[in-house]
Amino acid sequence: MKAPSFIVRQFSARLRPIVLTITLAILIGATSATRTTNASEGFTEPYRTIHVAAPETGIIGQTFVEEGSVVRKGAPLVQLNVDLQQALLAIAETGKKERGRVDSAQAEVSLRQYTLTALEELRSSGHARPEELERARADLAIAQGQLTSAREQQQLKQLEYESIRVQIERRTVRAPLEGVVTKVLKHAGEFTSPNDPNLLILVQLDPLYATFDFPSQEAARVSVGDAVEVEFQEIGKQAQAVVEYISPVIDAESGTVAIKVRMPNPSGALQSGQACSLNTR
Repeated sequence: MKAPSFIVRQFSARLRPIVLTITLAILIGATSATRTTNASEGFTEPYRTIHVAAPETGIIGQTFVEEGSVVRKGAPLVQLNVDLQQALLAIAETGKKERGRVDSAQAEVSLRQYTLTALEELRSSGHARPEELERARADLAIAQGQLTSAREQQQLKQLEYESIRVQIERRTVRAPLEGVVTKVLKHAGEFTSPNDPNLLILVQLDPLYATFDFPSQEAARVSVGDAVEVEFQEIGKQAQAVVEYISPVIDAESGTVAIKVRMPNPSGALQSGQACSLNTR
């Protein structure tokens, strides 16, 4: 039996919004899927993480930083005990300034030179024997040799002083780069050795790194050196970045390629460990 036309029209009218809603949902889902295929989630990380180590064995005399300290490149971080080296430096400094042997040898040269000159004058008038003249020349050569030796000894004392000073400087561990101290591993009074030389952990937060995993087809559209934009949805910020590394290896399980970007962070507004996303479009 054929349904009346007004019933068909009423049923169609009721069905039309449902169909429209389903269609819109499918379209929105498809659009979202299209967008997410071009974006990847990641987290920021320090540009460098350095375990700062002591170059020598010894007891820590002083620590100049604590966790959270912001340090400049070259700033002192830790100093090993230098009591012995300071004492040796004082002795070497005294020896470096001592000029008694040099002055004495210089006076001896002057005396021998005067004697030789006088004998040469006497010899010209026949009042000096040849052997006296030869002896005077030999005495002058010996005195000059002693002066040279005294000056060399003075130079060695200068070098000894500089060597001890360098040893003291080596026992002062300095920051290899500008960054933040995230962990102090040893404190004053503790011993550091070749088996356990690490003193603290220093991270560089300007710039920052972030690594994202993209399908290989999407990663193929990106090149090292490309300028990209990283979005921080939680804090509502965007940051400019540069592609620094694209992995040459595709992950066998996920079929993705790792892309690493570098973000300037001079003001420190961005923190390590923040969630972010990268869109390849």
